[in-house]
Amino acid sequence: MDNQQKASAILAVGIMLIGINFLALAPFVAGQVEAGVQDVVADGYDGYDDDGNENYTADYDDEWLVSTSERVYFAYSLDNPDGVDAGEAHEFTKMGPFIYEVTTTREILDFDYDAGEITYSEYDSFEWCENCAWIDENGDSHNSVPGSTEITQVNILWNTQRIAGISTGIIYGEVFAKAGFANNMIATDLQNRAPSIWASEDISGMVDTFSLSLQATGMDEVNASILAPSGVLSGAYVSATGGGTTSDILNNTQTFFPYADSILYGAQDPSTGICIALTCDIGPMLVAGMGAPDGGVVTQTRAALYGYADAGDDMAAIDLAVYALAGNTFLAHGGGADLTQVTDLRQRLNEVSGVDITNPDVLNGVIFGTPDAEIPNGLLSVSDYSGIPLNGIALFLLGAQGDLFGTMTTYGIGLTQLLGLSDYAGEWIGMVGTPTEFEMILAGGQGTLNADDWWQISFGGEEPIAGGYIPIGLNRAEFEGTIDMDVAKVTEILYTSPYALTSDFASIFMYGELSGSTLPAEEGAETTDWNDAYVAGLYDISESDAAAVRSWVADFMFDQVIGALLGFQYGGSAYITQPVDNWLFGWRDIIVADVVYGEPDNMALGWVSLETNETYFGSDSVTTGDYDVYVASTEGDDMGQRLLQGYINSDGNGFCDFKLNSDGTMADADSSGMYPCEEGELYGFTEHLPWRAPHRETSTLGLLSAHVGNENTVVAGAVGGVADSDDPFRVNLVGYAMAESVPGDMETYKGIEMRAHTVNLDPSQNQIQAKLIGSASFVDVLPGALPVYFGSNVDIKVEPVTQVAMYGKSVSMFHLDLRGPGMLNPEMG
Repeated sequence: MDNQQKASAILAVGIMLIGINFLALAPFVAGQVEAGVQDVVADGYDGYDDDGNENYTADYDDEWLVSTSERVYFAYSLDNPDGVDAGEAHEFTKMGPFIYEVTTTREILDFDYDAGEITYSEYDSFEWCENCAWIDENGDSHNSVPGSTEITQVNILWNTQRIAGISTGIIYGEVFAKAGFANNMIATDLQNRAPSIWASEDISGMVDTFSLSLQATGMDEVNASILAPSGVLSGAYVSATGGGTTSDILNNTQTFFPYADSILYGAQDPSTGICIALTCDIGPMLVAGMGAPDGGVVTQTRAALYGYADAGDDMAAIDLAVYALAGNTFLAHGGGADLTQVTDLRQRLNEVSGVDITNPDVLNGVIFGTPDAEIPNGLLSVSDYSGIPLNGIALFLLGAQGDLFGTMTTYGIGLTQLLGLSDYAGEWIGMVGTPTEFEMILAGGQGTLNADDWWQISFGGEEPIAGGYIPIGLNRAEFEGTIDMDVAKVTEILYTSPYALTSDFASIFMYGELSGSTLPAEEGAETTDWNDAYVAGLYDISESDAAAVRSWVADFMFDQVIGALLGFQYGGSAYITQPVDNWLFGWRDIIVADVVYGEPDNMALGWVSLETNETYFGSDSVTTGDYDVYVASTEGDDMGQRLLQGYINSDGNGFCDFKLNSDGTMADADSSGMYPCEEGELYGFTEHLPWRAPHRETSTLGLLSAHVGNENTVVAGAVGGVADSDDPFRVNLVGYAMAESVPGDMETYKGIEMRAHTVNLDPSQNQIQAKLIGSASFVDVLPGALPVYFGSNVDIKVEPVTQVAMYGKSVSMFHLDLRGPGMLNPEMG
């Protein structure tokens, strides 16, 4: 895809009167302009009263401490989210104006008369204005649209959530894959193992019955017991060949006598030592599953397993007897039957799990899914969820793990039944206790196989039971049939190497995929192209295998699986419909609460917003963070300019968000990763935009400025309330960007001649992902993780006699790049 394609959506537009730092907000200025006395204006902010006493309240009164302005927003609502998913172009409707009153509250923390500096805290509170109106360029008035109006837009957190959750998603993807294995194993248990157990018990009973019948004819118990096994086999043979008398059966016992004990009691799987004799649990299903005698491979293989390979001419007769005895008894107990048609499902489940469910409707719900489930949730259910096989056993176990009572209610079962089923199914999937082993001899193999073994074999090669390839392994798409990776290498790639995909490295892997480059080892270090050769070197695999691993992570897990899992587990979506109030001032994202903080039920966590209100909207007073603190000049040529910006521990939680050393580098956190500090403690002061400060550049390994698109970071020196009307000056655009004004013509404003200055901020050079994410890590610079760009058109008017900036208005836009993750350098439409 051309990385110069247009980012075609504007997320929101804000129209606001901007306070040029803090002087223009004081009504004192307007009163002095007409007087034309610049030194009087300057005296209005020096902190002295009319008698020359140090009394800053004379200049910074209640109207300065608490001021109110209006801010107007427009939003673009997506009309066709379903159509976009189907490949249609995005269609938007512009909505608004949404008008809010913004109350700015300040507190003076220090006034240094010697240095000519004021230190004050500041925060904003937004409230929708019902009676406000916006006047457009034609002079037409538009009433404020309620902030409760719902807007549909792209979930700006979606890519970040998928990237942050990729290692967890891979782990869950493994669980869902192993759920397919467990589904097949439980189906095998119910369809074949339970009947095989019953058949083995039946065959054992046949031997006892035959012994008793011999004793009834006068044979002693010892000899009757010795002859009975061969008699049962002879009876099976006679029956299979058309039937006969008791004499016929007894006359044939010598054919079976040398092999009867092995066939009925002693035969073992040579690879495991597990009993496969006909009176053992899996004997009947194994024999039946091998098929009818063929005089060739089937007969010879069975003869070798059951000890009659040396029977010579009698081999065919013995094999027929073995197959007839095991197969007929197995079928008589419903072996291989359609589970949806059987009448003994209750007994089958009880046999293999020890759980007895007497209500047939409840039993059907447990096995095949409850009638009202949105997603089929039975132990044997399977459905397609966004292109991914979703087995009901996973839903059952995740429900039991997270909500016992809710799961009991869903399925209509009791606690003992739930725990019993959880143990049974959980051991098959490998989530509970010791994983259950499947006897591979039943599938023509050797050894045993549990869910973990199955997953690692299937991930890197052919599925070991049924053959073919699983849809969640490396042999997918164009790589199907090309990858044959041993389990040791799979274990390294997924779990044990420094680059394990189930570790935090998964996000670094995605950085490489999205950027095409490795991360530098440290700020300023060299980088390398991220390609097949590099990934092959990481894992010591071939470049063709590396290509498959890369495709599996980027094209499959990231593009398909992670989003589906987030939707399944959290109800997450690539689109959100919510009120404008929430879009601007706060919504809670449970994915953030869980993936980032690990506390999905903590309602104080997971809040995000585009604007910074005092608290998150609808959060029951959850603070948006510590208040901003500014150090500004009160005298001289830089009067009104902010010199430094930092924070105050205003929430009183005992912790600062971070701390800086005296040289501006990030201080070390305590052992718990926190920064203890006192209530009201000031911290984090910098002359830069806080999100563009040197410590933030270092935290992104020196990639931040290049990712944002500019190196304009310094706040100090930006216009405050006084500026040379004829020269360009720097402007702080509400903390998102720094820009330089362009002087224009003289204009008349409110009867006063003023110099017009304009700022046109190119959004393509102001990617604000790092400000919105604020992770202080490489995630802030992942290409396209949160593709929001900030643009602004500003009009400032400066009175040339007093050099006071009297008016400031900006139209600011949040642009959203719709091209997807990995895209950079958009052309804005």
